[in-house]
Amino acid sequence: MRIRVTMRGDLFEKRKQQHIERGYRIEDEQSMPVNGLCSFTAVSEIPESDAVGDLVARELSGMAR
Repeated sequence: MRIRVTMRGDLFEKRKQQHIERGYRIEDEQSMPVNGLCSFTAVSEIPESDAVGDLVARELSGMAR
């Protein structure tokens, strides 16, 4: 799964660190503010065995990772 994260320039390092701590890999960093905003792409690898339905079922049953 890939998500684009955009934030104010002063929050860039904090948000990046939060995503790294949650297990995301960071790509395509734009650390220089453009119109006051910075961004990066956070990438999480979901194994093929974890279909969306399985993830939802685990979350609902309280067995989320």
